[in-house]
Amino acid sequence: MLQALALLLAVLPAAGKDDTPSPVTLAEVKRELLRAETLLTGTSMAVRRAALSPRVEGLVTGLSVDEGSIVAPGDPILTLDARLAALEVEAAEARVAEADARQRDAVRVRDELLRLKQGRHASKADIESAIAGVEIADAALSGAQAELARARELAARHRLEAPFAGMVVAKLVEVGEWVQQDAAAVELVELDRIRVRATLPQRDYVRVAPGSKARLRFDALPQQVFDGEVVARVASGDERTRSFPVLIDLPNPDGLLAPGMSARVSVELTDGTVEALMLPRDAVVAKSDGSRVAWRVDIDADGVPRVQPVRIETGRAVGDRLEVLSGALDAGDEVVLLGNEGLKPGQAVAPREPETEPVAEPGPDTAAVD
Repeated sequence: MLQALALLLAVLPAAGKDDTPSPVTLAEVKRELLRAETLLTGTSMAVRRAALSPRVEGLVTGLSVDEGSIVAPGDPILTLDARLAALEVEAAEARVAEADARQRDAVRVRDELLRLKQGRHASKADIESAIAGVEIADAALSGAQAELARARELAARHRLEAPFAGMVVAKLVEVGEWVQQDAAAVELVELDRIRVRATLPQRDYVRVAPGSKARLRFDALPQQVFDGEVVARVASGDERTRSFPVLIDLPNPDGLLAPGMSARVSVELTDGTVEALMLPRDAVVAKSDGSRVAWRVDIDADGVPRVQPVRIETGRAVGDRLEVLSGALDAGDEVVLLGNEGLKPGQAVAPREPETEPVAEPGPDTAAVD
């Protein structure tokens, strides 16, 4: 019995040990030429920010938003008491109806006189008077219609609507207050796009142009990289620091960014290139904590290829390749491209030949370094 138990204990560890190589496809880490960059700091701001006020003065009878409300173009913001304006519209409509009836009657009289002219039963003076009467009636009708349009426009101005999509960041009135037409009622900020204002040193002023690509990392979202584009460099420098503002716009469809956030900005320069360590995008595994790992393949003392996780920080994306900013990788290292899910440190792997793909021509911004 004791001999059988000892034999079982001796067998169990051997049965639990599994060093079967995992099949993987490898890729080589290479150095490539990328455009040079300049590193800046900046602050996010709203591309559009508006203090909205009604176009007429009046008593606030309805308020449809609060601070933090999201609105679309044309959404109601507030309404003013428009009872007097509605009465003006009714009166103008009545004047239009009267002018329209007079115009139709003048046309009838003119047409009857023109028919009588054929039988020589109407004088030339009567006919000319009737024609003038139609012209006067037409003018009166046009004037009444213009007054009606004016009355309707004044009535419509008792409603304040959102001119663009965004968030209400300040509400400055309440129902029951009397507001002036030049007093701000709410403040609206566009959030679909965000602008970052960064400080550009004078040595790089001529090396950055509108359209230059930019990468941004916000301190509020340190693990995320956002792509933007330079929209302008402002020709108004600071004499003390010899620096110039540069404006960078980026989309914000998820509303993650807000005005007032600090950002670190990398802007491509229009001249010069630098060497960068690059690896395929699929070789990078994103962890739940936001970190990124590449599985480097090393050969052990027995000649067996084994993998080790290397924590890296990535930078620019060029096609299907990523720039490596930091981490224990170097040119010539081999990393796992396919089959890197579920690997464990020190695990043996069995490299297999990658599928043959056509070689892409180098783009205008990159070139392979032999």
